[in-house]
Amino acid sequence: MSNFIKSMAKRLLGATALIGCIVALCAGISIAATPDVIYYNGRIITLDNAESMASSVAVKDGKFLKVGRADEIKQLAGTSTRMVDLEGKTVVPGLIDAHCHPMEAIMMKETWVDCRYPETSSVKKALDNIASWVRKTPKGEWIFAACVSASENKFAEKRLPTKAELDKVAPNNPLVVANGTHMAIANSAALKKLGITKGVAKLPKGGSVILDKDDMPTGVLTDAQADVPTTPTLAQLMKYYTKSIQQFWNQYGFTSFMAITPAAALPVLQKIAQSGAKPTIRYTTSVWTSANGKDMPEDLSEFRMPRGVDPAWYRFGAIKVWIDGENDCRTGFMYGPYVGHFDTDPAGGKGTLVTPQQEADRFAGIAIKNGVMPMMHCSGDAAIDIGLTAYENQIKKGSSNPIMRIEHFGMFQMGDKQLSRAKEMIQKGFKVSVQPTWLLDLVKADYENMGPERTRLGFKFRSMIDAGIEPAAGSDVTGIYLDNVNPFLAIYGAVTRNSDKGIFMPEQAITVTEALKMWTIWAAKSMGEEKVKGTIEPGKYADMTVLSNDIFSMPKEGLKDVKVLKTIVGGNMVYEKK
Repeated sequence: MSNFIKSMAKRLLGATALIGCIVALCAGISIAATPDVIYYNGRIITLDNAESMASSVAVKDGKFLKVGRADEIKQLAGTSTRMVDLEGKTVVPGLIDAHCHPMEAIMMKETWVDCRYPETSSVKKALDNIASWVRKTPKGEWIFAACVSASENKFAEKRLPTKAELDKVAPNNPLVVANGTHMAIANSAALKKLGITKGVAKLPKGGSVILDKDDMPTGVLTDAQADVPTTPTLAQLMKYYTKSIQQFWNQYGFTSFMAITPAAALPVLQKIAQSGAKPTIRYTTSVWTSANGKDMPEDLSEFRMPRGVDPAWYRFGAIKVWIDGENDCRTGFMYGPYVGHFDTDPAGGKGTLVTPQQEADRFAGIAIKNGVMPMMHCSGDAAIDIGLTAYENQIKKGSSNPIMRIEHFGMFQMGDKQLSRAKEMIQKGFKVSVQPTWLLDLVKADYENMGPERTRLGFKFRSMIDAGIEPAAGSDVTGIYLDNVNPFLAIYGAVTRNSDKGIFMPEQAITVTEALKMWTIWAAKSMGEEKVKGTIEPGKYADMTVLSNDIFSMPKEGLKDVKVLKTIVGGNMVYEKK
């Protein structure tokens, strides 16, 4: 054989081998691209940049493989592909709760005395409920009761239970009655357990004690959530994190949330994550140590998920601090005094400053140094300025952090100057979380506590969006208002501007699409996760929520009655309405 022929033979063999490799590679791609499941025949709202619609999606390995028409998607099916008919229903990206307290919510729901308005409409009824609980509780054991926030406005007596009344109903048990999560009334036995005696006005972890004219504790505690021992047992925590929490949020269409988590409970979640257990909701944690954050460590390594944990399911993303209390219980830190006077008011009548500017600056610096988000709870107008200043100070230092958040921004108050300051920081990573459901719960109390002029500074979602701020919606469910976990109540309030005092500032109404974005892509952005969730697009987690109604064409009044038919996480159905 001539050298020429040998050379040609080698080339031919090489080409054949190359073609074989290409064929094998293509075959491999074809096999790899065979969907695990195809969802078809839906009205799928993708919320991608073009706000396009589709009828079908293909899912592979828990992510969207392809989104489009049924005929093109069905062509991808293999013999093992599951086919799921969406029956023409409206489908939206998996809902994201950008601010919630899941452990506390289940704890209060399952283990606290229920004194929540409107079922409990008076102090008398609350005391009766507590008395029934006391009769079945061993002496010396702690008892906790949950009242909704602003109960001093809602109860028939227009006040909260007194320490003397709690002493009478529970003489042998330490008892704490929560007025929301930022104020509580403790009986004498509880004050003794907590070491609160004459002259004690501040607690170690940020709580405050209201004293009478003789410097004796009245029983009223503000922002004492870290100073009162409410952490559940290990067995309860395991149940909460492996079952109860997921079931509670999944039934409302949630596929992911920012789980604000006490540091004391975090090791249980870390252990569950390390076990490889795959939940039915995606946990991004924001860890808190105390209300004022003074004991927040400089090094946050202990809060990170263990090596090998899949961040698609468990991720440490933020730390949280409280700058003030809450306007609905008159502890939000304001420049001007609240209207009138309640015996439960903090001294000065302007609310409670929990974390001053210097400590807020330190807190923001710790988060940024560790590459996680700082989250600052700011309710009153004076507190908002502290939060904004803390972030502006970090920007002036040249600090680089993708996201800096204010929680409840503008829910009760937001002046034009504060909106302008927020707008200036948008490109520097400034984000906000809001709670639209509070329109249905707290506007009436706001009028009574702050007067009409200051009340009209709240809930200005239209102004935020027009300023370029993309507010992320959170339920802020803690176990106080359990119904607030329902995102369609929030969408209803934000779109119609209905409130517990009638139509409130209708010019601040937003569209259904904008309201949906608050619970999807804007929520994802507020958590730094918009590349993997928040829209229905190839490559993102295959998380979807199937609705009972077409929320875009139905009468707006009906939005509050929308139900979730199916919740799909990673392509798997984790909830189906029966």
